[in-house]
Amino acid sequence: MQKLALAGKYTLVTGASSGLGLEMARIVARDHRGHLVLVARRIDRLEALAAELRTAYGVEVECIQADMTRREDVTRTFEEATRGRVIHAAILNAGVTYFGRGLEHGFEDFSAMLATNVTSVVWLTQRFAQHILTESPGGGVMIVSSVAGTTATPFQAAYSGTKAFLNNFGMALGEELVGEPVSVTVFVPGGIATEMGEKSGTGRKFKKGDVGMMDADVCARRAVLGLLRRERFVIPGALNVLNDLLLRFTPRGLASAMAARIYRDALPPKP
Repeated sequence: MQKLALAGKYTLVTGASSGLGLEMARIVARDHRGHLVLVARRIDRLEALAAELRTAYGVEVECIQADMTRREDVTRTFEEATRGRVIHAAILNAGVTYFGRGLEHGFEDFSAMLATNVTSVVWLTQRFAQHILTESPGGGVMIVSSVAGTTATPFQAAYSGTKAFLNNFGMALGEELVGEPVSVTVFVPGGIATEMGEKSGTGRKFKKGDVGMMDADVCARRAVLGLLRRERFVIPGALNVLNDLLLRFTPRGLASAMAARIYRDALPPKP
């Protein structure tokens, strides 16, 4: 297939109210003059971004307030996004994390993480890939995962597990669709200086400007480029790529122990 084109077509972005999702939406509008459907829980932030993009770049932007932990919101997202318009690309970026000791991770919080990071992504990937095949051949889906899914990551045990699922699901589904007029890209960033890191607590150790930490806009540019090129598995940043290569030759137990030493210092003290 040719490179994916976004100009004059609709791209859906979930988790678009801040961080990586917001920056990817800006790039689609600014650099590619693509129309957008923005999805997140915080409608005020979505509307502010939509107004900015409409004014600055003359694109059409629609907003959908939705919580990916709620099955009815996930279903409604697809229905509203495709009502009266065709979606050519879907960037499934919404995600939540938990940083802390695994035995202290409440099961309700874990269930919400599973719904957001896994269940909603699988459902929306299936629906939008089918939609693109029938309504907009040549489009694509991008699943935003994490390097935490490439190795067992202590103190992010459940999060790491959900991202490992996405890595394998996205790669396998992409292989199934080889030869079909739709592509699946798995985007696998490492540390990004975003609001999510500050909320989770990892920001106590990993800060903007640190080695290995990418700015959200830089990371977003690589993500959109990977989508356009129809790359199957994209790890942004030379250091992250090198780390991934080295981990392939590192025993799993040793890799996990190394990750534990890195993250342990960022844990809050026990009461």
